[in-house]
Amino acid sequence: MRVADAAQEGADLDARLTRLRAALPDLQGVALTTRSGLLLAADVAEGTDAHALAALGADLLASSESVARGLAGGEPREATVRGAGAHVIVLAAGEGAALVAITDALTPAGSVLPDLREAARELAEALAG
Repeated sequence: MRVADAAQEGADLDARLTRLRAALPDLQGVALTTRSGLLLAADVAEGTDAHALAALGADLLASSESVARGLAGGEPREATVRGAGAHVIVLAAGEGAALVAITDALTPAGSVLPDLREAARELAEALAG
């Protein structure tokens, strides 16, 4: 891939995440990361470390793999951590990427999950294509 092509793909991914966050105002941030935690694109609130969100989200999905394989029968598709101040939701975006989203603790994860699942599917297609 040429440098210009890679830059254009990165800009396209950033734009997709910006549109997602605009459509879901309950999201404090979203990041697209490789499964190893390398940040590919992000749209996060001021003061949120996008690189940390990407790395920790990838780690959360990786940590859920043994549970998913042993108990749920297969690869993990998503993982959610509900904390006192925020919820972190991580969804597989194809074989090599993950979509990481953060909401405040008052937002029910179920209210954003359908849109996040669709976004993860679309991002996986964009990365594959």
